[in-house]
Amino acid sequence: MKIQFLILMILSTLFLLNCEKENEVSVNQASMGDYTINYGTSFGMCVGPCKKELNIANSDLLFTVYYNEGRGAVGGNPITYKEVLDADFQSTITKNLNYESFKKLNEVIGCPDCADGGAEWVEIVKGDSKYKVTFEYNKPPKEIETLVKTLREKKEYFEQKYIK
Repeated sequence: MKIQFLILMILSTLFLLNCEKENEVSVNQASMGDYTINYGTSFGMCVGPCKKELNIANSDLLFTVYYNEGRGAVGGNPITYKEVLDADFQSTITKNLNYESFKKLNEVIGCPDCADGGAEWVEIVKGDSKYKVTFEYNKPPKEIETLVKTLREKKEYFEQKYIK
C-alpha cells in the first residue's frame, strides 16, 4: 500500500509540474490576437501630415495619416493604408511586449508636443484593459524603447511606401 501511495504521489507531482510548464509557455508566447497596439506621432502646429497612427490588431496593420491645414485646423479626411501582419514582425512585437510592466509607466512622460517638439504614444489593449503612454517625440522611456523602435521602423516603412 505504501508503494502505491508513493507512485501516486510521484505521478501527481509530475503531472502538476507539466501543467505549470504548459501554462508558462502560453503566457510568454502571447499572440497578437491577445493585444491591439496603437502607436502614433503628432505635431500640433504644422502643415501637412501632422498626425500618423499605426494600428496592429489580429492579422492587420493599419497606417492612418491625418493632414492639417495649419495652426491645428484639421484638414481633409484621413487616409488609411492596410497590410497583412507578417510573422516576423508579429514575433518581434510579442517578444518586446510586457503589458504588466507597460501599465506601470506614467500615462504622460516629459512634456509631449511642448514648443511643437512633437509627441509619440503607445496604447495597448488587452481584453477589457487599455493603457496609453504618451511621451516626447523621439524620447521613449527605456522600459519600452525596443518596442517603440520596432513600431517606429514600421511607421517609417509605411511613410516611405505611401507618402510622397
